[in-house]
Amino acid sequence: MDRKKWMSSIKAYLFLAPFLILFIAMVIYPIFLGAKLSLYGQRGARMWYVGLQNYMRIFQDPKFWESFKIPSFLLLIQVPLMIFIAIILAILYERMRKQGGAIYRFIYYLPYTIPGIVSGIVWSYIFSDSMSPFRSILDLFGQSGLKILTRQNLPAILLVIILWAFTGYTAFIIYSSLLSIPKEFSEAAQLDGATFWQIAFKIKIPLLKDVIITLFIFNAIGAILIFREPWMIGRVTGALIILPQNYTPAIYIYTSAFQQGRFTYAAAMGLILALITFMISLYFLRRAAKQMLK
Repeated sequence: MDRKKWMSSIKAYLFLAPFLILFIAMVIYPIFLGAKLSLYGQRGARMWYVGLQNYMRIFQDPKFWESFKIPSFLLLIQVPLMIFIAIILAILYERMRKQGGAIYRFIYYLPYTIPGIVSGIVWSYIFSDSMSPFRSILDLFGQSGLKILTRQNLPAILLVIILWAFTGYTAFIIYSSLLSIPKEFSEAAQLDGATFWQIAFKIKIPLLKDVIITLFIFNAIGAILIFREPWMIGRVTGALIILPQNYTPAIYIYTSAFQQGRFTYAAAMGLILALITFMISLYFLRRAAKQMLK
Protein backbone atom coordinates (compact mmCIF):
# COMPACT_ATOMS: atom_id res chain seq x y z
CA MET A 1 0.00 0.00 0.00
CA ASP A 2 2.82 2.36 0.89
CA ARG A 3 4.56 1.50 -2.36
CA LYS A 4 1.39 2.37 -4.34
CA LYS A 5 1.11 5.73 -2.56
CA TRP A 6 4.80 6.39 -3.22
CA MET A 7 4.39 5.58 -6.93
CA SER A 8 1.29 7.77 -7.14
CA SER A 9 3.21 10.67 -5.59
CA ILE A 10 6.07 10.18 -8.05
CA LYS A 11 3.65 10.22 -10.97
CA ALA A 12 1.98 13.37 -9.64
CA TYR A 13 5.30 15.20 -9.29
CA LEU A 14 6.39 14.06 -12.75
CA PHE A 15 3.11 15.41 -14.12
CA LEU A 16 3.72 18.74 -12.36
CA ALA A 17 7.43 18.85 -13.22
CA PRO A 18 7.15 21.06 -16.38
CA PHE A 19 5.12 23.68 -14.50
CA LEU A 20 7.32 23.52 -11.39
CA ILE A 21 10.51 23.93 -13.44
CA LEU A 22 9.13 26.97 -15.28
CA PHE A 23 7.70 28.43 -12.05
CA ILE A 24 11.02 28.11 -10.25
CA ALA A 25 12.98 29.48 -13.23
CA MET A 26 10.62 32.37 -14.04
CA VAL A 27 9.26 33.34 -10.59
CA ILE A 28 11.16 31.92 -7.61
CA TYR A 29 14.69 32.43 -8.96
CA PRO A 30 14.10 36.07 -10.08
CA ILE A 31 12.66 36.88 -6.63
CA PHE A 32 15.74 35.52 -4.85
CA LEU A 33 18.03 37.22 -7.37
CA GLY A 34 16.19 40.53 -6.90
CA ALA A 35 16.44 40.18 -3.12
CA LYS A 36 20.18 39.57 -3.44
CA LEU A 37 20.71 42.53 -5.80
CA SER A 38 18.75 44.84 -3.51
CA LEU A 39 21.48 44.43 -0.87
CA TYR A 40 24.15 45.88 -3.16
CA GLY A 41 25.11 49.33 -4.31
CA GLN A 42 25.95 49.96 -7.94
CA ARG A 43 27.96 52.31 -10.08
CA GLY A 44 28.16 51.14 -13.67
CA ALA A 45 29.27 47.50 -13.69
CA ARG A 46 30.77 47.71 -10.20
CA MET A 47 28.67 46.52 -7.25
CA TRP A 48 29.39 46.37 -3.54
CA TYR A 49 27.47 45.17 -0.50
CA VAL A 50 25.46 47.89 1.29
CA GLY A 51 23.00 45.83 3.33
CA LEU A 52 19.67 47.60 3.86
CA GLN A 53 20.76 51.04 2.65
CA ASN A 54 18.69 50.79 -0.54
CA TYR A 55 15.56 50.15 1.53
CA MET A 56 16.36 53.09 3.82
CA ARG A 57 16.74 55.31 0.73
CA ILE A 58 13.34 54.16 -0.56
CA PHE A 59 11.57 55.23 2.64
CA GLN A 60 13.21 58.65 2.25
CA ASP A 61 12.51 58.88 -1.50
CA PRO A 62 9.47 61.17 -2.07
CA LYS A 63 9.32 60.27 -5.77
CA PHE A 64 8.59 56.63 -4.96
CA TRP A 65 5.70 57.42 -2.61
CA GLU A 66 4.30 60.13 -4.90
CA SER A 67 4.06 57.50 -7.64
CA PHE A 68 1.16 55.87 -5.79
CA LYS A 69 -1.27 58.71 -6.63
CA ILE A 70 -2.50 57.16 -9.89
CA PRO A 71 -2.76 53.60 -8.46
CA SER A 72 -4.70 55.00 -5.48
CA PHE A 73 -7.09 56.79 -7.84
CA LEU A 74 -7.66 53.59 -9.81
CA LEU A 75 -8.02 51.50 -6.66
CA LEU A 76 -10.65 53.81 -5.15
CA ILE A 77 -12.55 54.75 -8.34
CA GLN A 78 -11.86 52.40 -11.23
CA VAL A 79 -11.97 49.02 -9.45
CA PRO A 80 -15.31 49.51 -7.58
CA LEU A 81 -16.89 51.15 -10.64
CA MET A 82 -15.77 48.33 -12.92
CA ILE A 83 -17.03 45.64 -10.52
CA PHE A 84 -20.42 47.38 -10.32
CA ILE A 85 -20.75 47.75 -14.11
CA ALA A 86 -19.61 44.14 -14.56
CA ILE A 87 -22.30 42.92 -12.14
CA ILE A 88 -25.00 44.80 -14.07
CA LEU A 89 -23.73 43.39 -17.39
CA ALA A 90 -23.55 39.85 -15.97
CA ILE A 91 -27.15 40.07 -14.78
CA LEU A 92 -28.23 41.32 -18.21
CA TYR A 93 -26.22 38.50 -19.84
CA GLU A 94 -28.20 35.99 -17.82
CA ARG A 95 -31.52 37.64 -18.61
CA MET A 96 -30.74 37.71 -22.36
CA ARG A 97 -29.23 34.24 -22.45
CA LYS A 98 -31.91 32.99 -24.83
CA GLN A 99 -32.26 36.26 -26.75
CA GLY A 100 -28.92 36.59 -28.53
CA GLY A 101 -26.96 37.08 -25.35
CA ALA A 102 -23.94 35.27 -26.79
CA ILE A 103 -23.44 38.08 -29.32
CA TYR A 104 -23.37 40.73 -26.60
CA ARG A 105 -21.02 38.63 -24.45
CA PHE A 106 -18.67 38.32 -27.41
CA ILE A 107 -18.75 42.05 -28.13
CA TYR A 108 -18.04 43.03 -24.52
CA TYR A 109 -15.36 40.34 -24.10
CA LEU A 110 -13.57 41.27 -27.34
CA PRO A 111 -11.58 44.26 -25.93
CA TYR A 112 -9.88 41.92 -23.43
CA THR A 113 -8.43 39.86 -26.29
CA ILE A 114 -6.72 42.86 -27.92
CA PRO A 115 -3.01 43.12 -26.94
CA GLY A 116 -2.34 45.96 -24.54
CA ILE A 117 0.30 47.52 -26.77
CA VAL A 118 -2.13 47.66 -29.69
CA SER A 119 -4.95 49.11 -27.60
CA GLY A 120 -2.57 51.65 -26.06
CA ILE A 121 -1.52 52.88 -29.50
CA VAL A 122 -5.12 53.05 -30.75
CA TRP A 123 -6.35 54.92 -27.67
CA SER A 124 -3.45 57.37 -27.83
CA TYR A 125 -4.55 58.34 -31.34
CA ILE A 126 -8.22 58.45 -30.34
CA PHE A 127 -7.37 61.05 -27.69
CA SER A 128 -4.70 62.84 -29.73
CA ASP A 129 -5.20 66.53 -30.53
CA SER A 130 -4.89 66.11 -34.30
CA MET A 131 -6.63 62.82 -35.19
CA SER A 132 -9.15 62.44 -32.38
CA PRO A 133 -12.75 61.79 -33.50
CA PHE A 134 -13.77 64.07 -30.62
CA ARG A 135 -12.03 67.02 -32.27
CA SER A 136 -14.98 67.72 -34.58
CA ILE A 137 -17.33 67.73 -31.57
CA LEU A 138 -15.10 70.18 -29.72
CA ASP A 139 -14.89 72.38 -32.83
CA LEU A 140 -18.68 72.33 -33.05
CA PHE A 141 -18.91 73.78 -29.54
CA GLY A 142 -16.19 76.36 -30.18
CA GLN A 143 -13.45 74.54 -28.30
CA SER A 144 -11.06 74.11 -31.21
CA GLY A 145 -8.02 75.08 -29.15
CA LEU A 146 -8.79 72.72 -26.26
CA LYS A 147 -6.22 69.94 -25.85
CA ILE A 148 -7.63 66.50 -25.10
CA LEU A 149 -4.58 64.50 -24.10
CA THR A 150 -2.96 66.37 -21.23
CA ARG A 151 -1.42 65.20 -17.98
CA GLN A 152 -4.43 66.57 -16.08
CA ASN A 153 -6.85 64.56 -18.27
CA LEU A 154 -4.76 61.38 -18.30
CA PRO A 155 -6.25 59.81 -15.11
CA ALA A 156 -9.75 60.07 -16.62
CA ILE A 157 -8.44 58.71 -19.93
CA LEU A 158 -6.81 55.77 -18.12
CA LEU A 159 -10.13 55.16 -16.38
CA VAL A 160 -11.90 54.92 -19.74
CA ILE A 161 -9.24 52.66 -21.26
CA ILE A 162 -9.15 50.20 -18.35
CA LEU A 163 -12.94 50.05 -18.08
CA TRP A 164 -13.14 49.37 -21.81
CA ALA A 165 -10.50 46.63 -21.67
CA PHE A 166 -11.43 44.67 -18.53
CA THR A 167 -15.10 45.23 -17.71
CA GLY A 168 -16.33 42.70 -20.28
CA TYR A 169 -13.94 40.03 -19.01
CA THR A 170 -14.95 40.66 -15.39
CA ALA A 171 -18.64 40.51 -16.36
CA PHE A 172 -18.05 37.21 -18.14
CA ILE A 173 -16.52 35.68 -14.97
CA ILE A 174 -19.46 36.87 -12.87
CA TYR A 175 -21.93 35.60 -15.49
CA SER A 176 -20.29 32.16 -15.46
CA SER A 177 -20.68 32.08 -11.67
CA LEU A 178 -24.34 33.13 -11.92
CA LEU A 179 -25.04 30.07 -14.06
CA SER A 180 -23.84 27.82 -11.24
CA ILE A 181 -26.53 29.06 -8.83
CA PRO A 182 -29.38 26.52 -8.55
CA LYS A 183 -32.62 27.66 -10.19
CA GLU A 184 -34.57 26.69 -7.07
CA PHE A 185 -33.48 29.91 -5.32
CA SER A 186 -34.88 32.24 -7.98
CA GLU A 187 -38.00 30.11 -8.50
CA ALA A 188 -38.82 30.21 -4.79
CA ALA A 189 -38.30 33.98 -4.72
CA GLN A 190 -40.56 34.43 -7.76
CA LEU A 191 -43.31 32.53 -5.97
CA ASP A 192 -42.96 34.98 -3.09
CA GLY A 193 -43.44 37.90 -5.49
CA ALA A 194 -39.81 39.07 -5.87
CA THR A 195 -38.92 41.00 -9.03
CA PHE A 196 -36.03 40.16 -11.37
CA TRP A 197 -33.71 42.80 -9.91
CA GLN A 198 -34.64 41.92 -6.33
CA ILE A 199 -33.71 38.31 -7.01
CA ALA A 200 -30.46 39.42 -8.63
CA PHE A 201 -29.24 41.78 -5.90
CA LYS A 202 -30.72 40.18 -2.79
CA ILE A 203 -30.23 36.51 -3.59
CA LYS A 204 -27.80 35.84 -6.43
CA ILE A 205 -25.15 38.52 -5.93
CA PRO A 206 -24.71 37.77 -2.19
CA LEU A 207 -24.10 34.13 -3.14
CA LEU A 208 -21.24 35.28 -5.39
CA LYS A 209 -19.44 37.19 -2.65
CA ASP A 210 -16.33 35.01 -2.88
CA VAL A 211 -16.08 35.48 -6.66
CA ILE A 212 -16.56 39.25 -6.44
CA ILE A 213 -13.96 39.59 -3.68
CA THR A 214 -11.47 37.57 -5.72
CA LEU A 215 -12.08 39.76 -8.78
CA PHE A 216 -11.73 42.87 -6.64
CA ILE A 217 -8.36 41.71 -5.30
CA PHE A 218 -7.02 40.80 -8.74
CA ASN A 219 -8.12 44.13 -10.19
CA ALA A 220 -6.70 45.98 -7.17
CA ILE A 221 -3.34 44.32 -7.82
CA GLY A 222 -3.59 45.38 -11.47
CA ALA A 223 -4.32 48.97 -10.41
CA ILE A 224 -1.28 49.10 -8.13
CA LEU A 225 1.02 47.59 -10.76
CA ILE A 226 -0.30 49.61 -13.71
CA PHE A 227 2.39 50.24 -16.30
CA ARG A 228 1.35 49.39 -19.84
CA GLU A 229 -1.41 51.92 -20.52
CA PRO A 230 0.29 55.15 -19.34
CA TRP A 231 3.64 54.03 -20.73
CA MET A 232 2.26 53.37 -24.21
CA ILE A 233 0.33 56.65 -24.30
CA GLY A 234 3.41 58.58 -23.22
CA ARG A 235 5.64 56.83 -25.78
CA VAL A 236 3.28 57.18 -28.73
CA THR A 237 2.30 60.79 -28.24
CA GLY A 238 5.87 61.89 -27.66
CA ALA A 239 6.12 65.61 -27.04
CA LEU A 240 2.36 66.09 -26.69
CA ILE A 241 2.41 64.69 -23.16
CA ILE A 242 5.53 64.13 -21.09
CA LEU A 243 4.96 61.85 -18.12
CA PRO A 244 7.21 62.14 -15.08
CA GLN A 245 9.47 59.20 -14.39
CA ASN A 246 7.49 58.42 -11.24
CA TYR A 247 4.00 58.58 -12.76
CA THR A 248 3.31 55.09 -11.38
CA PRO A 249 5.48 52.83 -9.19
CA ALA A 250 6.06 50.39 -12.05
CA ILE A 251 7.17 53.20 -14.40
CA TYR A 252 9.50 54.57 -11.72
CA ILE A 253 11.07 51.15 -11.21
CA TYR A 254 11.46 50.66 -14.96
CA THR A 255 13.05 54.05 -15.59
CA SER A 256 15.35 53.66 -12.58
CA ALA A 257 16.60 50.31 -13.88
CA PHE A 258 16.74 50.65 -17.65
CA GLN A 259 17.18 54.39 -18.20
CA GLN A 260 19.24 55.38 -15.17
CA GLY A 261 21.07 52.08 -14.65
CA ARG A 262 20.13 51.81 -10.96
CA PHE A 263 19.32 48.10 -11.10
CA THR A 264 19.97 47.33 -7.43
CA TYR A 265 17.85 50.26 -6.25
CA ALA A 266 15.08 49.24 -8.69
CA ALA A 267 15.21 45.67 -7.33
CA ALA A 268 14.68 47.00 -3.81
CA MET A 269 11.74 49.15 -4.98
CA GLY A 270 10.25 46.12 -6.73
CA LEU A 271 10.35 44.10 -3.53
CA ILE A 272 8.78 46.96 -1.56
CA LEU A 273 6.04 47.26 -4.19
CA ALA A 274 5.42 43.51 -4.02
CA LEU A 275 5.17 43.72 -0.22
CA ILE A 276 2.69 46.63 -0.42
CA THR A 277 0.60 44.70 -2.96
CA PHE A 278 0.63 41.63 -0.71
CA MET A 279 -0.42 43.65 2.35
CA ILE A 280 -3.34 45.26 0.49
CA SER A 281 -4.50 41.86 -0.79
CA LEU A 282 -4.18 40.36 2.69
CA TYR A 283 -6.19 43.24 4.17
CA PHE A 284 -9.12 42.70 1.80
CA LEU A 285 -8.98 38.91 2.28
CA ARG A 286 -9.15 39.25 6.07
CA ARG A 287 -12.01 41.74 5.88
CA ALA A 288 -13.88 39.42 3.57
CA ALA A 289 -13.27 36.47 5.90
CA LYS A 290 -14.61 38.44 8.89
CA GLN A 291 -17.78 39.40 7.00
CA MET A 292 -18.37 35.78 6.00
CA LEU A 293 -18.08 34.64 9.64
CA LYS A 294 -20.74 37.10 10.81
